[in-house]
Amino acid sequence: MGSREIEELMKDLDADNSGKVSSKELLAALQGSGIDMDSVKDFIAAQDKDHDGQLDKAELKAFFQSLGC
Repeated sequence: MGSREIEELMKDLDADNSGKVSSKELLAALQGSGIDMDSVKDFIAAQDKDHDGQLDKAELKAFFQSLGC
């Protein structure tokens, strides 16, 4: 997943325009995708390197790469 794709994804997922994607925003976006939500929560916790409950661009990219995207 390239930088441009991450930028577009951030725009789509960052509902409050904070510059980061909260776990709530990400879970809402993935709801109904067929991805196990407990796994998503675990992935978020693993990728949230600064433990602020939100994913910045680098963390979001690592999250989606861990899913094979």
